[in-house]
Amino acid sequence: MGFKVVVLAAGKGTRFKSDLPKVLHRVLGKPMLWYVIKAAKEAGAEDVIVVVGHKRKLVEDFLKEEFPDVKVVYQEEQLGTGHAVMCAEGLLRGYKGKVVVLNGDSPLIRPEDVRAIAETEGDMVVLTAQAQDPTGYGRVIRDGDEVLYIVEEKDASEKEKEIKEVNSGVYSFDCEKLISSLSELSNDNAQGEYYLPDLLKVFKRKDYKVTAVKGRDFDSLRGVNNRYELLVVEGILRDRIVKELQLSGVTVHQPQTVYVEPEVEVGRDSELFGPLYLRGKTRIGQGCYIGPYCDIADSTISDGVRVESHCWIRGARLEESSSVGPFAKLRPGTVLKSGAKVGTFVETKNALLEEGAKANHLSYLGDCRVGKNTNIGAGTITCNYDGFNKWFTDIGNNVFVGSNTLFIAPVKVCDNSITAAGSVITFDVPESTLAVARSRQVNYPGKAEVIREKARKRKEERS
Repeated sequence: MGFKVVVLAAGKGTRFKSDLPKVLHRVLGKPMLWYVIKAAKEAGAEDVIVVVGHKRKLVEDFLKEEFPDVKVVYQEEQLGTGHAVMCAEGLLRGYKGKVVVLNGDSPLIRPEDVRAIAETEGDMVVLTAQAQDPTGYGRVIRDGDEVLYIVEEKDASEKEKEIKEVNSGVYSFDCEKLISSLSELSNDNAQGEYYLPDLLKVFKRKDYKVTAVKGRDFDSLRGVNNRYELLVVEGILRDRIVKELQLSGVTVHQPQTVYVEPEVEVGRDSELFGPLYLRGKTRIGQGCYIGPYCDIADSTISDGVRVESHCWIRGARLEESSSVGPFAKLRPGTVLKSGAKVGTFVETKNALLEEGAKANHLSYLGDCRVGKNTNIGAGTITCNYDGFNKWFTDIGNNVFVGSNTLFIAPVKVCDNSITAAGSVITFDVPESTLAVARSRQVNYPGKAEVIREKARKRKEERS
């Protein structure tokens, strides 16, 4: 049976004390709203309708980029959850299936809970949770599957307060009965707002069937109202993701210090050491070693790659059996072919290192190609920027680059060549050539003492 989803995302989130709309605050790198829509889609929703309001353009821009197929409606005045659903009425008329109403600030909602509430029999279905400590939540009073009423804590008797089944604020409705009942909601309350839970009374009055289904766990139904709760939810989600990795065959050391965003993938028999940050759409293959204090984003790391500690990697591709670090910085466009190595205090940007190429330490390689089995000596720099434009350096196969070589791009070094240490290469180097580009050394006996004596006198004069 098909169903549609309405996501309530119009609120300001006053308790966040922020210029950003509440639903765009991030959990593990993604806005809370991203998780809710993703859960709805994975559950099988035919359509997702998002009700926007406060700073609507920011929310709409996010939706266009991440979920261009969702439908958007505008709640000009935020007059309660019931009024928000009224705003979506035009997109629901004529639909004969179920409508699930989700909250945009509940990023832990699971697809299976969305599916369960959509598939449970009833004209109105309440998603509930069993809470160890139900303080502050509305208690669900029912007879078997039928919900009799929901009582808020301030109105509950002592016996009702003992009930631990609570209302999550997530509902599903028979669409036609929902639309026929929305007009009967009242805003006769202190806030002058229309509340969605009040539909329960309307449905009971009409003798419609109101039932309940329990969610998988209480944490899945948590809402977020401030930055402290945002951190709590992020911790729960992080634990979920790390546990899934562990159960899929990944070894995670110091798991409480491993930050993994939801689109990251890690292959089995890989080993992760915290503290560690894995962000964006990073893909890590099988049998990899990722050392502590690394920060990796939007990168592809193939099988058998070793990333030592304290590496910063963005938008890079590391092919099989390559290695990085420790203390390396790989900027976007870096590609390490099989067996290539980038070592300590090496920075790369838009650099291709072919099979077996090595830059072991203290170098900058930008806008360049380093050929197969070429060795880059310490202190090498590709001088790729002239203050106006970026230029390319092409270093061939089996080249030996001496320490402290500067390549003044654009320049090409052909296969099997050698550059002498300390050289400044400004012209192309032919194949199998030794390039020496440095001044002849001149020694001046006794000159060092003269210089020291002058320096000593200047110091005395200043004092």
